[in-house]
Amino acid sequence: MPAPAQPATSPSPQAPPAPSPQAPQQPQPLLQPEPETAAPGRWRGVRTSLGKFGGGGDDRGRHLRRGLGHYSRSGMGGSRNAARRMGGSARTAGILHNALTSLANGEQLPQELGIDPLALAGLSPSEIADALVDAIRPIDGTQDAEATRDSVARALSDILDQNADITSLTPQQIDQVTASTLGYDVALRIELDVGKAIIAKAPTKSEGLERLQEMKDYVREVVAAEYAAERTSVGSVGRAAIERISRNAIQQAFEVFEEDGEL
Repeated sequence: MPAPAQPATSPSPQAPPAPSPQAPQQPQPLLQPEPETAAPGRWRGVRTSLGKFGGGGDDRGRHLRRGLGHYSRSGMGGSRNAARRMGGSARTAGILHNALTSLANGEQLPQELGIDPLALAGLSPSEIADALVDAIRPIDGTQDAEATRDSVARALSDILDQNADITSLTPQQIDQVTASTLGYDVALRIELDVGKAIIAKAPTKSEGLERLQEMKDYVREVVAAEYAAERTSVGSVGRAAIERISRNAIQQAFEVFEEDGEL
C-alpha cells in the first residue's frame, strides 16, 4: 500500500538578524527635488539674451533682465516651479537661521546638527563657521549640496567682516546671513546652468567674468529685497517660518525676473 502523502510544509520562519551597532545618526542630506524632463531648447532664449549681455554695450542691462526672465519662465518652468526645485535652499536657510539664533541666545543648538557645544569652545570664528557649514549642509556628492555649502560659507564669511563673534549676532544680522545665503545660492544656480553663455560672448575673458559678477550681484540684490519684504510681514519666527519666508522670497525673485524681462 502506498505511503500516505505528507502534508506540505512552509519554510520555518526565521528570526530577524540581530541589529548591528549603528553609527550616530547624521542629518539627512537636503536634496533639491529632481527636475522634470527638460523641454527641447529651453535654454535657447536664455543663452541668446545673456550672450548679448556678456557682449557689453549700453543696453546690456535690458539683455540681462530678458535673459533672467527667460531663465525663470523657460529654463525653470516658471517662478513657482523654480521655488519648488530650490526647496532645499529654503530648508537650509531655515536651519541656518535657527542655529544662529540659538547661538545668539545661548541656547542648545538643534540636536539634528550633531554639534557638541563644548566642541565649539576655543575655536576661532572662522572654524565655528566651518563647523556650521559641515553640520547644516553635509557633503553628499551632489552639485546642489556643493553650491549650497558654498553659499552658506560665503554668507557667514561676509558677516564675520562685520561681527567677529559669530555666536552673538543680532536678529538683523541673522536675517542678513539668511538672505545672503539665498541670494548666493540662486545666483550660483544660474551661473552653473547658463553662466558660460555670458563669458563665451564677451570680448575678453576678463570682461566676461566682470559681466558674470554683475549678473550675480543683481540676482543677490533682488533676492535680498524679496526676503526683506517677506520678513517684515512676520514678527518673531522659528525655523518653519523662515523656511516659508525663504521659499516665498525665491518665488517672488523669479517673478521679478519675469516681470523685468517683460515676458
